[in-house]
Amino acid sequence: MKKIDFKLTSSKNTRTIQTRRGKSFGFQILGFGSPGVSGPPFMDANGGSISTSGDYKLHTFNSGGSFVVNALGTDATFGKAVYMIAVAGGGGGGGGHGGGGGAGGMVDMTNNLLTIAKQTYSVNIGSGGSGGNSNSTPGSVGGDSAFGSLITAKGGGFGAAWSSNQRGGGGSTGGSAGANNTYNLSNNTIQPNEPGNSGTYGHGTQGGGPGSAAHQGAGGGGAGAGGSQSPNDSNGGPGGNGRASSITGSSVTYAGGGQGGGWNGTGGSGGNGGGGNGPGNGNANAGTNGLGGGGGGGGQNSQPGAGGGNGFMVIKRKFQ
Repeated sequence: MKKIDFKLTSSKNTRTIQTRRGKSFGFQILGFGSPGVSGPPFMDANGGSISTSGDYKLHTFNSGGSFVVNALGTDATFGKAVYMIAVAGGGGGGGGHGGGGGAGGMVDMTNNLLTIAKQTYSVNIGSGGSGGNSNSTPGSVGGDSAFGSLITAKGGGFGAAWSSNQRGGGGSTGGSAGANNTYNLSNNTIQPNEPGNSGTYGHGTQGGGPGSAAHQGAGGGGAGAGGSQSPNDSNGGPGGNGRASSITGSSVTYAGGGQGGGWNGTGGSGGNGGGGNGPGNGNANAGTNGLGGGGGGGGQNSQPGAGGGNGFMVIKRKFQ
């Protein structure tokens, strides 16, 4: 039998076989089976006061700050998107039978996702507007709440004073003052719709007109319902109710309108969602901080209106 000699040489990743005829061939040893590199499925971020609700992290802002997106996730639904609610500061109530302050505008993305990028977003939380200090001084507009340049909730409009002729527009408009004044209902701007990614989620309504009562202010608008006219010559008109959201895991109503100031009655109620009460004869109540409620209008004898409540924002992201 004829002896066949093979000469085998090798180098890194390549093996050369020498045949008996002096010819050679090579083949590459490939790295089959090496897994590809991918990121985590969900977004990583920090900012605000962070708490956990089930599979979600809640970033709560009661004052300004930053929301920092450290990394985006690979999950098709939640890797680059968050839920959000933003409420602006409520407007201040007008002085002396004044109108209630309008609630802060509300952008509610509790059930609709907002797509964001890997970057740092500035967060601004609007302060409540101040109340008017006499029957000739209206309140002031609440401050805006904003998430970078993507979302802006407009501050609530101010309530009119009894001897002035102007109420304010904003998130919701403030209420008018009594029918004896030369009232002006032309400022009817309310919270604009926010485009988000796939819809409109802005909420704000009109404050009430003066009606027939001589000395009573109308209620400011809320995020869910408009303010009402004065029902009689004793009490101010009720503030409009706010709007409920369950983004934090339990239902909370935000952005109620302030009640208008009365004359000598028992007053009444601001709108659900932190709207301040307007007195018949006494001190008006401020809108609730963290809910963006409008301030109550001032009562008889040039009593001052009350300030609106500060705003609020929460960002909800899936983390597991």
